[in-house]
Amino acid sequence: MADPTTLFLIRHGEIDRPPVYKFDDAVLTEAGTEQIHELAVRWPHGIPDMIYCSPLPRSVETASILAAVFRRPIRTAHELEEWAATEADVPEAVYKEIERHCWEDFNYENDHGESLHHATDRIVRVLTEIAGRHEGRGIVVSGHAILFALLVAYVRGERATEASKDRIGFGHHAVVEHAGDFRFVRDFGP
Repeated sequence: MADPTTLFLIRHGEIDRPPVYKFDDAVLTEAGTEQIHELAVRWPHGIPDMIYCSPLPRSVETASILAAVFRRPIRTAHELEEWAATEADVPEAVYKEIERHCWEDFNYENDHGESLHHATDRIVRVLTEIAGRHEGRGIVVSGHAILFALLVAYVRGERATEASKDRIGFGHHAVVEHAGDFRFVRDFGP
């Protein structure tokens, strides 16, 4: 059996939360930029071979900072894009209410027809594909709390919750190995 692929899952750095309809355009704050730079400079693991990110600016910025420190290439994977309860221009309180409904009913579909159940399948599939392309190597994945919370729950055989998503802080990272199945080596933390 081949050595496992090690995936370093990193939530993007701190952002200023824009209105819901502009959330995909959110960028790192100065503190978020520093947060990711410090993580990279103090990186306690081996240098990864490659860095994957979602196409959203906050994830690309995070990956770019890591790539500059690690001197490694970046690949954008659209399948890593954040899941959102709605793309509609609604007040934050309304968005949170829709999101809570989605957490209660994993089959409730958002504006694009993707439920949290579908999003779980998506993150498992894309990370399995990434791991398969880089057998036995270390790979960074810069992404988003919702998808990472869904993966954690999937690996543990649990149901993800809004609270499990909220526990994944800006700039936190986890270590997951993949060799046929996923196995957590390090849970999310600073």
